[in-house]
Amino acid sequence: MFSPLPSLIQSTYVLTLLQAFLGQEKSSLKFYDPSADHKKTIGKGANYQLVFQSIGKTFFDEWDFFLEADPTHGMVEYQASEAAWTKGLVILQPSSMDKNFTSAIMKVDNYTYLADGQHRNSIRLTSKKSFKYGLVILDVMKMPFGCSAWPAFWTVGENWPHGGEIDIVEGVNMGVINQMTLHSEPGCKVKDKMTRSASGKVLHTDCDATGSGNVGCGVADPSSASLGKAFNDNGGGVFAMEWTESGISIWRFNRTEIPEDLAKGENPQPSKWSTPPVAHWDQEDCSSLSRGFSEHKIVFDITLCGDWAGAADVFNANGLCSGSCSAVVKDPSIFKDAYWEVASVKLYQ
Repeated sequence: MFSPLPSLIQSTYVLTLLQAFLGQEKSSLKFYDPSADHKKTIGKGANYQLVFQSIGKTFFDEWDFFLEADPTHGMVEYQASEAAWTKGLVILQPSSMDKNFTSAIMKVDNYTYLADGQHRNSIRLTSKKSFKYGLVILDVMKMPFGCSAWPAFWTVGENWPHGGEIDIVEGVNMGVINQMTLHSEPGCKVKDKMTRSASGKVLHTDCDATGSGNVGCGVADPSSASLGKAFNDNGGGVFAMEWTESGISIWRFNRTEIPEDLAKGENPQPSKWSTPPVAHWDQEDCSSLSRGFSEHKIVFDITLCGDWAGAADVFNANGLCSGSCSAVVKDPSIFKDAYWEVASVKLYQ
């Protein structure tokens, strides 16, 4: 999950945040499924079929709570299910966009003052469902941001790094540009420009997770409202990751750009979407996408500081975060925006 941006991209990454767009269309709310009848759609349709979804009042039933130390050396203590509920780190509440629907909240402790070097309570969830090949859809209203925060939504194989990793949403601190990254076994290298008309900018071409600091082959979203506060101010959006035998593609849709088959809750057909992917990695460049990648599980997490967000040249970039990352972690007021608000996660195969 560690994928630092080059200095040029890092500078762009923390530019002035965009103001919220006004007058958003509400028709995209059709994408939300009422929690009362969502199970009726499982396994229906001819092309991609819905095989898993996490939504509404049963959202957290589909996830396991990760309890080990953070592998990226973050200053967090991941909480078990009972503790997370008791401490208010996972919550079910009316959606901030439509009170008729239920949102899942996953957050960092934002009320406890800590001593020097003490770790802050947070969450990391892993889906009970595993898969190889398919279409993952994330509908998210708000994603975490703030100094020291390092949120991610990703998929990973059991035998990391040989089982592979696909980072769909990832960024640090006050960043506003999403970075999508593959991490693989040695030998997977990709071209220095995107194929299939993908709009993203290639940051690194070597996907090897065992060398070069586990940078992976990252792609930067061209939009400076694809992450963090700017993304949230626009009403959030939808991310789609398609993994097939021929490659991996990632899309990001603003609320007004969601494909009709997603907005109507129909079985999606990515080949017919008018918007090209932001990132695409081709099987021709990296055979391990099919040979080496094992079955994956889906992961949400919020870590703090660690190998990327806590690096001095990253944390202090452009002066948006001052002092040291470890000092910031002590102050709970820093983490008022360090939470996910999610409508649903779906998997089609």
